[in-house]
Amino acid sequence: MRPIDIPAIEQEARELRAAEIHRINGLFAERVELLAKLATASTIAGAHAASEMLRPLFSWNPQDHAASSAHSIAPHLERLNDAARALFSWNPQDRRS
Repeated sequence: MRPIDIPAIEQEARELRAAEIHRINGLFAERVELLAKLATASTIAGAHAASEMLRPLFSWNPQDHAASSAHSIAPHLERLNDAARALFSWNPQDRRS
């Protein structure tokens, strides 16, 4: 019967624990990176949608009032629809390989 080598068992346990901690840290870093990418993409989409909604406010010309009353509201609704689609159309599984 072989004697129990307690220091070798402890050393192996430390190595296994270090490997598991390293694996968990890698998973955490990967998920934080994915969350940061999604948050950045959502922020950019929100900023773009906000800029598209604010664009008519800063491009209004009071001298074109007679001509603008003849325009329909359809382009504004289309722009609002595009902004809403940009905000809610991302799919986190699209970027996976």
